[in-house]
Amino acid sequence: MKRETRYIAILLFVVALFVVVQLVAPKPVNWIPTYDPNDKNPFGAYVVKDLMGRLFPAQAIDVNNLTIYELQNSIDTVANFFSLSTKFEPDRESVKVLLNKVDSGAHAFLSAYYFYDVFADTLNLHVRDILSEELDQAVNLNDTVSLKFLNRQWEKTNYYYKLENVTNYFTHLDSIRYPVAVIATNDWNYPVTIKISIGRGYLILNSTPLAFTNNYVLTSRNHEFLEKTFSYLPVAPVVWTNYYQTGRQEPQTPLRYILSQEPLRWAYYLLIGGVLFYVLIEAKRRQRYIPIIRPLRNSTLEFVRTIGNMYWQARDYKAVADKKILYFMERVRTHFFLASESPDTFAQALASKSGNSLEETERLMALIRVIQSAPVVTPQMLTDLNQRMEKFKF
Repeated sequence: MKRETRYIAILLFVVALFVVVQLVAPKPVNWIPTYDPNDKNPFGAYVVKDLMGRLFPAQAIDVNNLTIYELQNSIDTVANFFSLSTKFEPDRESVKVLLNKVDSGAHAFLSAYYFYDVFADTLNLHVRDILSEELDQAVNLNDTVSLKFLNRQWEKTNYYYKLENVTNYFTHLDSIRYPVAVIATNDWNYPVTIKISIGRGYLILNSTPLAFTNNYVLTSRNHEFLEKTFSYLPVAPVVWTNYYQTGRQEPQTPLRYILSQEPLRWAYYLLIGGVLFYVLIEAKRRQRYIPIIRPLRNSTLEFVRTIGNMYWQARDYKAVADKKILYFMERVRTHFFLASESPDTFAQALASKSGNSLEETERLMALIRVIQSAPVVTPQMLTDLNQRMEKFKF
């Protein structure tokens, strides 16, 4: 037991030490694009949400994880619908709701690398990657490229980004079914931000969503690119859904939180692994082969039989009877705490304590006295003595 306790204590100490080291160690930067308005990592959108309060003063900003179809009652006639995602592919019902809202006077800003399915088919949108083009010179993903507006007031200002983060652009704008205007282009003069007019509202589509994340909004003058892009939207309430990037977020459970934090996640894995290791080792130890140790034989009965046969073969019935009487009286003394010093009352006391009848008890005592005083005991007398002793209840 002490050894098992020591193993458990060592395991707990190792787990605790690992957790402390992980908590003290600097947390690695998470470069995974989330576009989450609550994410402060480089490719989150916390800063964008913070700036919206100044870009749309005195307007409500609703951040959620619902589909456009579920938000149809939340998008007012003059509201601004907002979405940042790697790919934008709403279902047919959501596309219908969005276009109807825009046609009625709402506006939408949608930024994604790719636009798929019903939405892309309805607007006849095409997006390509600059890396798929046959350029005149070799392209290094670490190169810096610029984005710029076509607006005459802003066309002389370039905003610089890492090439691998702004590679996509729109093509075949003449095939779009609604009036379209180019707002911003890249170094190759390919459009990256366009405005599509639909009824009384319009869509602003962008193919460089990472340009609107914390990493670039906080870099140099790039926040101006965000501000100038959003200036195309009217000052109105904002409905921001992150559904098309993260999906519908479920309630956070304790285990989900533990698995989302790297130190706690590894501590949990170590604990589970340690417990399984302990169970395996303990099971192996308990299942080890145990040799069968046969108990010592009780030879007392055989000895008694041997002695009895010896006396019987010698026809010394007197000795056998005396020894049986001696054993019987010793058993009476230890079991009923009676002594045989007073023969007159002994039989009555023994019958009372043992529950045997007084008549049978007196006959047994009388036979014992006869055998003790007789010089010779016959086989019949020995047999009668044995039968009466066997019938006597203790």
